[in-house]
Amino acid sequence: MGLPFLRHVSLLLALNLAIKPLYLLVVEARIQDALGPEVYGGYFPALGLATLLNILLDWGLTNHLTRDVAANPSGWRRIAGGAFRTKFLLIPLYFMVLMAGGWAIGWRGDALGWLAWAGLNQALLSAVLFLRGGLQGLGNHRADAWVSVTDRALLLVGLGAALAWTDTFELRFLLAGTTASLIVAAALAGAAVQRTPRPLQDPAARDDTRTALRAGTPYALLVLLMMAYHRLDAILLERMRPDGALQAGLYAMGYRLFEAANMVGYLVATVLLPYFTRMLAGGEDVRPLAAGAARVLAVGGTALAAAAWADPAGILAPFYSRSVAEAAPVVPPLMLSFALFAQGYVFSTVLTARGELRLLVGLAAAGAVVGAVLNVLWIPGAGAVGSAWASAAAQTVVVAAQTAAVLKRHPGAVWRGAARGAAIHAALCAVLAAVWAAAGPTGTGAVWALVAAGIGLGAWTHWDAVPLGRNRLGHG
Repeated sequence: MGLPFLRHVSLLLALNLAIKPLYLLVVEARIQDALGPEVYGGYFPALGLATLLNILLDWGLTNHLTRDVAANPSGWRRIAGGAFRTKFLLIPLYFMVLMAGGWAIGWRGDALGWLAWAGLNQALLSAVLFLRGGLQGLGNHRADAWVSVTDRALLLVGLGAALAWTDTFELRFLLAGTTASLIVAAALAGAAVQRTPRPLQDPAARDDTRTALRAGTPYALLVLLMMAYHRLDAILLERMRPDGALQAGLYAMGYRLFEAANMVGYLVATVLLPYFTRMLAGGEDVRPLAAGAARVLAVGGTALAAAAWADPAGILAPFYSRSVAEAAPVVPPLMLSFALFAQGYVFSTVLTARGELRLLVGLAAAGAVVGAVLNVLWIPGAGAVGSAWASAAAQTVVVAAQTAAVLKRHPGAVWRGAARGAAIHAALCAVLAAVWAAAGPTGTGAVWALVAAGIGLGAWTHWDAVPLGRNRLGHG
């Protein structure tokens, strides 16, 4: 893939893994602790709806900008100009749909105000991602990596200081801090784009923005549907229960851990996509790389899920001081969701590299329907715990179908070796978790020792050491 690309990926991974989980688990968790689950739970569904509809701000334009500028840097001015104009037209559309949606589900007063502010922050985030797409297309990968963590780094310092120095933390501090940090990130990204050298511009370069919008529709639908079975949970919780804000807040406590862990899978998928695309285009066998990535992610995901099952309160305790016992039952199904979703990143990336967006859209739609139906059935009686199990069930359906699709297209013995090893590792982790829950030590240090033990079992069983050079057959 080239040394510059590898340097970009390494810097991107290092910065994101250093900054973003730290912000989520140290600062944002403490903010919810300061506000209380009910206050934060009143805001979390608004954030969910604003994030769910975020794709209306982009509709594939960022991918279009990156791809077309990378292929034709001399057409930057015309390509970027058309994409910028279109993006500005999408912003009012987003706010119209967002506010109408909030009004339709019954939000009024402060709730609509939080929704509008969350929408503003999503619009700024979309602008940052768009400018990052320009940096990637122009090949300024170092600037892109630093911009990717600018907003979270500023929030880590600024909101961390506010938590330390103020007696009463208010929700508007979080929203205002997010707005300010995204404005700074957008300004830095814009300045980096301006400073990036570009070849002499070709006045005859074509602007294919309209074509890109049409071509981006399957991608936009996929993102929308995937967001649906992640972000509908909090909205349905808040609307369907008399104590909806509290239940949404308890769910958010566990979901934050899912989000931090899930970042690893997302970054791995980001790295894998260009490799899978190049390998498929060159007729190479993707199975060894896919199976190896799936095995590595399964070791961590299974170990974390087992530890969450054995001592969920011990998982939450380092990050929260309030409502830990009430939120603890949410953690096991959400960590199971993470273990499943991490596998989904590998197999969905293979399907994406093959260009099978229609299949992915169909599977995401199925997952969204399963998740929504189970939420409606389980939330009235089980609240946040029922919603967490609905998420795990939806993930199971989608990931199982994605895995089956990849195995059908790329059959081989390498999968049987990986599945056998994964099953042995999962069984050993389950036994360890059961013994630990019955008689083992509890608390923060103990539960993270359990995670380490689960990862050690993955290495000890050697199931992830299936020779990567075997089974170099056709793709099928």
